Amino acid sequence: RPVQARPGQQIAVKRPGEATAGPGGVIKKPPVPATATGKDAPKLSVTSQSKTDDIGIQTLVGDYAEKGTNHNKKFYQKLQKIPGHEDIKVFLYFWDNRDGADFSGWWFGDQVGGTQVWARNPSASQTPPRTGWKVPWDSAMAKPGLLFVEPYKAPASPGTSPATTPRATGTPAGAPTPAGTVGAAAAGNSAVAARTKKATEKAEQAEKAVQATITKVKAALAASKPAEELKELQATMEKEKMALIEAQKSTTQEVNEFRKLGNAGKQGVTDLSKLLPKMRQTQASAVEQINKLKSHVGPNAQKDSKESEAKHTKELEEGLAVTKDLTSSAEESVMAIATMAEPIMSNPPPEGSEDLTKALDEVEATAKEAQDKITEARKAITAKLTEAREFQMEVRKKAMTEYSALQTKLSDAQRKIMPFRTFKRDFQAKVKAKQALTEFADKLNTAELEVEKAAMMGIAAESGQMSEEEIIACQKVAEPALAAVTAAIKEIELKHKSAQSAVREELNVLKDRGNEMRKKCEGVLNTMKSQKQGISAQQMAASVVEKVTAAEEALSACQDAEMPFLKGIEVLPAEESNKAISDCETAAAKADAALNQAKTLIRTKQSDARKFPKELQEKANKELTQLLARADACGKKIADFKKETNDRKLNAIMAEAVEAIKGAEMKVKAHAEVAKVFSEDLNSVTEEAIKDAMEKAPDLEKEAVAAMTEAKKEVATKQREAKGNTAMTAMQKLQGRLKVANDELMKNKKASTYGDKLIKGKEALAEEMGNVDKAEAEVAKVEKLAEPVAAVDNPTDEECAELGDAIVSAQNSIKATSKSVESHLGVGVPPLKAAFSKVADRNKKVQERLDKVLGAGKKGLRERALGEAYVREGKKKTAQVDSFVEKVNEAELPFLKGIEVLPLMEATSTIENSEKAAQELQQSISEARNFIAAKSVELRAFADKEKTKPLIEELTNLTGRINGAAQKHSAFKKDTDARKKNALLQEAAEKISQAEAEVEKVTESTAPLDDEASEALSTEEAAGICEKAGAQAKLAQEAVDASRAFLTTRQNENKGVAANAETVKNLQARLSAASSALTKAKKVVSNREHKFVAKKLMHEVEEMMSSLESEVKAAETASAPLLEKGGEEFLVAASLRTLAVALQSYGKEKGLDLEGLFQEAGGGKAIGEADFVTYLEKLPEVIGHPEVEFNEERRSALAKLVDADGDGQISLAEFKAIFQLKFVCVTGISMTDVLQVSVSKTTGKVETGEVMEALGPIAKDEATGMERVEVKVLSSGKQGFVTLKGNQGTTFLQESSPFSDFCTSLDKTLEERTAAVRKVITFIQQKGNELTAHNTGPLQEAKAEINKLRPKAQAHAAELQKLKTKVVAAKKDFAKAEAAEKTAHIEAKERKEAEAILKDCNGQVDAAEARSNQISSSAEALLASKGEDVLKFETPSSVLEEVEKMVPEAASVCNKVKTHLMEEIKKIKAAKGPLAEAKKELTKLTGKVESFVKKNAHTLQAVKAACKSISEAGAVKASAALRAEVHQKGMTFDAFFAELAEGGSIKHEALCKRLLSLDLGLSEEHAKLVCRKVEAGTIGKRAFQAFVQRYYSVTTAIAITTEFEISKAKTIRKAEVEEMFEVLEGPKSDEKLSLTRVRGRSLADGTEGWLSIKGNQGSLFLKEAEKPFYSISSRDEVRLDADFKVGDGEPVRMLKYGEVLEMLEGPRKETFPPGLRARGKATSDDAVGWFSIRDRQGTIFAEAEGKIYTCVSTVAMTDTFEIKDCQVVKKLAVGDLFAVEEGPLKQEDSGVTRVKGKTLSDEKVGWITITGNAGTTFASASKTHYAIVKEVKLQKTVAANSEVLKTLAPGEAVQVSETKEEAQQPSIRVRVRTTDGATGWITVLAGHVKRWTSVYKCLVATPMQSTCKAEGAETVREIAANEILQLLDGPVEEAGDLRMRAQAKTDSAEGWVTIRDSSGKRYMS
Repeated sequence: RPVQARPGQQIAVKRPGEATAGPGGVIKKPPVPATATGKDAPKLSVTSQSKTDDIGIQTLVGDYAEKGTNHNKKFYQKLQKIPGHEDIKVFLYFWDNRDGADFSGWWFGDQVGGTQVWARNPSASQTPPRTGWKVPWDSAMAKPGLLFVEPYKAPASPGTSPATTPRATGTPAGAPTPAGTVGAAAAGNSAVAARTKKATEKAEQAEKAVQATITKVKAALAASKPAEELKELQATMEKEKMALIEAQKSTTQEVNEFRKLGNAGKQGVTDLSKLLPKMRQTQASAVEQINKLKSHVGPNAQKDSKESEAKHTKELEEGLAVTKDLTSSAEESVMAIATMAEPIMSNPPPEGSEDLTKALDEVEATAKEAQDKITEARKAITAKLTEAREFQMEVRKKAMTEYSALQTKLSDAQRKIMPFRTFKRDFQAKVKAKQALTEFADKLNTAELEVEKAAMMGIAAESGQMSEEEIIACQKVAEPALAAVTAAIKEIELKHKSAQSAVREELNVLKDRGNEMRKKCEGVLNTMKSQKQGISAQQMAASVVEKVTAAEEALSACQDAEMPFLKGIEVLPAEESNKAISDCETAAAKADAALNQAKTLIRTKQSDARKFPKELQEKANKELTQLLARADACGKKIADFKKETNDRKLNAIMAEAVEAIKGAEMKVKAHAEVAKVFSEDLNSVTEEAIKDAMEKAPDLEKEAVAAMTEAKKEVATKQREAKGNTAMTAMQKLQGRLKVANDELMKNKKASTYGDKLIKGKEALAEEMGNVDKAEAEVAKVEKLAEPVAAVDNPTDEECAELGDAIVSAQNSIKATSKSVESHLGVGVPPLKAAFSKVADRNKKVQERLDKVLGAGKKGLRERALGEAYVREGKKKTAQVDSFVEKVNEAELPFLKGIEVLPLMEATSTIENSEKAAQELQQSISEARNFIAAKSVELRAFADKEKTKPLIEELTNLTGRINGAAQKHSAFKKDTDARKKNALLQEAAEKISQAEAEVEKVTESTAPLDDEASEALSTEEAAGICEKAGAQAKLAQEAVDASRAFLTTRQNENKGVAANAETVKNLQARLSAASSALTKAKKVVSNREHKFVAKKLMHEVEEMMSSLESEVKAAETASAPLLEKGGEEFLVAASLRTLAVALQSYGKEKGLDLEGLFQEAGGGKAIGEADFVTYLEKLPEVIGHPEVEFNEERRSALAKLVDADGDGQISLAEFKAIFQLKFVCVTGISMTDVLQVSVSKTTGKVETGEVMEALGPIAKDEATGMERVEVKVLSSGKQGFVTLKGNQGTTFLQESSPFSDFCTSLDKTLEERTAAVRKVITFIQQKGNELTAHNTGPLQEAKAEINKLRPKAQAHAAELQKLKTKVVAAKKDFAKAEAAEKTAHIEAKERKEAEAILKDCNGQVDAAEARSNQISSSAEALLASKGEDVLKFETPSSVLEEVEKMVPEAASVCNKVKTHLMEEIKKIKAAKGPLAEAKKELTKLTGKVESFVKKNAHTLQAVKAACKSISEAGAVKASAALRAEVHQKGMTFDAFFAELAEGGSIKHEALCKRLLSLDLGLSEEHAKLVCRKVEAGTIGKRAFQAFVQRYYSVTTAIAITTEFEISKAKTIRKAEVEEMFEVLEGPKSDEKLSLTRVRGRSLADGTEGWLSIKGNQGSLFLKEAEKPFYSISSRDEVRLDADFKVGDGEPVRMLKYGEVLEMLEGPRKETFPPGLRARGKATSDDAVGWFSIRDRQGTIFAEAEGKIYTCVSTVAMTDTFEIKDCQVVKKLAVGDLFAVEEGPLKQEDSGVTRVKGKTLSDEKVGWITITGNAGTTFASASKTHYAIVKEVKLQKTVAANSEVLKTLAPGEAVQVSETKEEAQQPSIRVRVRTTDGATGWITVLAGHVKRWTSVYKCLVATPMQSTCKAEGAETVREIAANEILQLLDGPVEEAGDLRMRAQAKTDSAEGWVTIRDSSGKRYMS
């Protein structure tokens, strides 16, 4: 077997493939396969001159095809298969120096970079080198001629392969070819075929013999034959086996011979190669049966077998002992080299020194010695492997396993020793690498300090939101640290590319360390990013709150606006209502805008919040959601307010519309009452009633229409005013009422139009009724005349004629009546239509009577009478046509008198008469033609053709006369059309004459404007002439246009009429001339008008331009007090107002009125200006108002301002004027008569902008809480009480000040001046645009002048805009100056307050700092200890307890200080000034206090860390000692716990005492720390178990040995990766080998032995792990089985969700045979689906063989088995199916075979003959039908969890169309113990059982209680959802609930919580 060569590769000492000798004994290359074409075409040939194949050269020899690239060079695969080892592939590839120079080069192996290699060439050439190959790969040197790699060359001839060429085989050129090869090649295909056949027959014969003997052996063993017989079979089997082996050898030999023949032997190789695998398989079966026979032969067989096994086992043990010693010796030597080389590498002697040379030589010598030991061990193992092949089977398997493990160890040792074989050569490189590693480590150490510093600064984030300064400071440390770490990692990666493999491992460690540091640093930066986002979130919330508050304030304004509607007056006066509604709409619009801004901002911030971390995102979203809820609530109120406003508006504007509609409806109703007569039945209505209604209806209709029109106008007006859905709905209702009324009016109006028609209709109806009466009489006459004619055979001609005439007359009457009635039916008058329909029905019945007469009697007589009557009637109609022809002739006589052109009137009248006569003639011709044609057809249908022939001829003659009249009509019509065209042209000429006369008038009227004298005309005279000429031109233009249109029509009519073409042309010429004259006259007028317009326009523009300069000067003058004087006078006025307010406040305090204040100021007399100035100087101190502390200049200015009359004295009136208030109205408000709104009456309204003077002080209306004041409107003199501000915040009045009055006036002035300038500019631009189209004449000149004036106008506008900008800036400056004066005294006060606050707070912060310093002092000694000194510290537990006590106390002090600071910060509302600065300082102090808390917490953590290192060191000893005690005493862990425990737990004192008694070198302080480490408080069973019991998981496969010392130990077995071991002893260190080892027990199979935790080179074999626990994660219960096998027997019990299970053994796999699924159709209902025939447990659900039979020939089913006495149950047809219940049974007397079965179609049961006595088969077992033997599901798909279609019951049959094996995954089984002590096996299945951890997450909020029993327990606190808990004890079942004792992660609270209650509800996961 192969030995490991390098990572990813192995070597082999023996390769597959038979040695094949070529000519002269040289190994021959096999022929190229036929498939080697295209991409598989050979590129290289590998040959050899070797004559032996001891090292597997034949494996490599062959042709290679290119398959891809590896390490940037092509790799190749051998094309030929290796006989007997066809599955092995051979690759030729390149490997670079990534694993070191010793493993670089070209390789032969079983895969690219694979596990086996055979040869190597160290060359790095682009293509494989021809020579220099080492075989095996680790040979000392390349043997010449052993291997050649050359480009492939095609064979010279079909019979020659590349391997047989002289160069390929090593045969010199020109050497004679061996005769054997030539003879074999010339043997031909026939010889090969004969030999193949012979070899095949021999192999098959040997194989059959062996198979036959195997069958006999199986039968003998199954029948337990005697030993003698078994011995004979054994001998036979041995003989046959030898024969088979011989055949196999000869076949292999033939294959080799055939290969030598090349293509000639190809077929033979193929055929015989197929036999070899089958022969090997048969041979293996023979060996198996021989071994079985050996175990059963003779009484001593078993004994011999056991003796043989014992012997082989002993030999194996002896062999293993030797080889293990050799292997261990080799491994120790390798480890010794590493130990020897380490000091030299760490501290190398000087370069070139003797010490260095000696040390290097010693290392290489030791390496050579170690290599010799490895080689010796390899050889020994190889020899032992050869011996082991003869061992008994079980022993052989064990031997192979053990020796393979030793080979693996040797491979590892070989890999480790490789770097030391060239140690001297590579020493300097290794030293440099070591130095580089040190440098990298130093860089990482330096960077690590900065990373840790950044991490410490970032700890503040755990306590809440950091300040922006803290974040920036942390980033300044973390970012450079991250850059340094990243740079170091990049240097390490760069070094890694060129480093040796050993150095790479160390670089990887450094790289991993660097990556961890980078990860930590990135974590800090990410935390800072989150903290930044936290600040953004805070700012975000503040901005949103501001917007939402603004929306709420806007809502308050809405509520103020609706106050007028809330006084109880339902209908306000129109003016007040409109004003209130307008105010409401304005307020609603503002509220909507504010709300939209708030919601838009919220949506924006919600989108921004998605970028925050999850926790911050949730917090921000929560705040935004709350604000959104506020906004939504505000929006709902605004929407309600808008709806109420709309309703109020609607009610106000709808009243008039409703009244109008109501009036219209009454008018329509009155009209309907009268008009209903027109819709009633005509028979019930008199003509007088209709006439009366016709008289009244028009007047009523007019009234109704007028009312409807008025209502519609009113509604339309209101509709324009009312907007919104509510208004639209109301309007729709009103419009609906209007539509109903309008529809009613239209219906009645339409009925009214029926009046005349009804009267005429009644007359026509009477007439038609008479016509029907007449027709009935005529039909009665026909009936009367028809009787005598029918009674005789030959009536007289007179009788026939009379009858015929009567019939025709009746037909004509009926037809005429029918036609007339149809015309009346088309009239849309319902009463008439109904009446005439009845007449039509009567007329139809009359026709039916006539038809009855015509159908009765003698046919010949009837035809005779009718025919003659038809002829007579035809003659009448023809005569009528002739009369109309005469009338036409008369009509055209005026044109035939010789006058060619008649007067227009006469021509027109004559043409109208001609057209009328032509129409009458046409109608007469049509009637006659239709009658004659119809009757001719009817006559031709008569039976007596002879008698009807003359009649038809007569009708034909009449038709000729009529056609002649038609020709005359056509000619007449043509003449009339031509005459009409001439007449119309005549009319056109007259119209043109009229137009010419009108044009002439225009020309005459413009004559005064078209000469030189026109310039002397005045403007008024010219304007009058132009106006008159323009009016005349308009009349003329209309005449010309009318003539042109008329002439155009005539022109179209006369196209193609040559006679009229000249006339039309002349008329067109006349019209064009008139049009030209008109255009000329109009141009004269237009020119004169343009001059007039241009002159007037320039005059207007010049006047406007002259006003611009004055407008600008007026604006400058108005703004001078502010711009030039800085608003000083207004500042003085503001100070005066401040003075007034202060004095009023003082007076109120002292009970002084204005006169009292005046008395106090000047003794009741007039005050001089100087005295007043002195009074002002003392005033601040006297009244206690620092705001009136003015400077001397301001006091003087105030005195002059108060002295209004300038007499130097301030009188009482002037003093009182100081307090006079003025107000300006900003929102329109009503004025009432008294203060109280509830009892007041409105006396008027104050409009926006009106100025008022206060008549009294501001007072409060107690009922409403609003401030009101009595005022006098200065503009109108009205007096009354007005509200200053509504209770919802709406401001109605603002106090007026001189500055605000000035600004109002100034703004108005500036706007007026700007508007005036803008008006001029707009006028100029407008006129310029209007004149754009005029490019000549006076208007063009005016346009040019106007354009010149534009820049000048724009300059004035720019001056005004500049002035407005200055005013805006000056206003801002004034506001700042005014504010500064007002707040000067406040700033001084705030400064004193700020100093007092800071003094107090600084003292408290200093006290907190002192406590923090005390904590640092207490921990200083412990924290100053480093390394081993920490472990020697005497009182760590006391320090920890002291610090743990002080830190919470200090935290409490800090929290109080912080709370005090936060309270002071909250108190300060100032945004600027001294208090604002103090607020910033307090914020810094808050951060300082927080830093104390963090520092204290860090100190505590550092103390805990130091104590942890002490406790961990002691815990290792303590754990091992306690564990050893448990094993020494042979007691269980539970018993040991019970020994120490008291009340279910171990007290610290008890465990501490036990530890001190074990003499572990622990002090009492250190022992206490160990106890704390186990568990705080008392120690529970689970914590103690985790402390004492230690477990390791295998990370790399490692041997389990019998002894601690490796040199003495024997290997038990190999520990598999991830296998778990319980520590029984140790860990112990082997100082000699630098190994740490433990004795452990495998949880998988209980194996006990020693294992190495870590190799002496740092390789990790075991890692410590927690003891495996499992928990039930499924809601369904899980079986706890007593046995390993799944589902065997009854379960121990069922496990519920949440139960925790301790693993005792496992995991182990349980495998299952594949199940079998089938697709079939149920015969009962044809349902198709999948079902299980066999499941993985082997349960059979359906059987096929012999269960279902199908009839192949008709046969009877009988009731009994005996045919003689049976009765037929039913007849079975071909294809019928039945299930066998009994049989088959054969009747001996009759010779038939029968079965008892049940038909599947109708379940009849009986006996059926399946085979007759003559051999006929009547029924046979179905191969496709299965019988269900156990209930099973029929499912939709092959998947076992698919939809269930039905359940198949036992006895059902299914026709199977497809079967499919169902591979079963093995089950992972573990043996566990529950918390109640039950043990058993469970299956680890995802979703049901999972690995358990002691960390739980709360799913549903639940209480944490003081005791396990929930009832009556105290609640420690509530555990919130998503909170994390650490299990301390349990879980245990309590009253159906699963409970555990746990500790909350957030605050370390401990108590009992519920995991799952009795109902199955989960609280923890």
